[in-house]
Amino acid sequence: MKSWESVQETLNFIEDNLSEEIGIEQLSQMAYLSPFYYQRLFRCLVNKPVMEYVRLRRLANAAETLTNCSDRIIEVPPLN
Repeated sequence: MKSWESVQETLNFIEDNLSEEIGIEQLSQMAYLSPFYYQRLFRCLVNKPVMEYVRLRRLANAAETLTNCSDRIIEVPPLN
């Protein structure tokens, strides 16, 4: 498996598990790379550090949820 394919697998995992706890160690193991190399490769391919990408995806997901519901922000239950 090519390195970029490994990173794509982890991107898919991140998307499917945004409400779960996600760590570098877990993602690097999925990609069969060392945590150091995985983070370097991810940043090179995605142009963002891994955890920043996860945080931004969670924010985007939360924003989408808020725009698609009629509840006020304080009434929306937390993801976790």
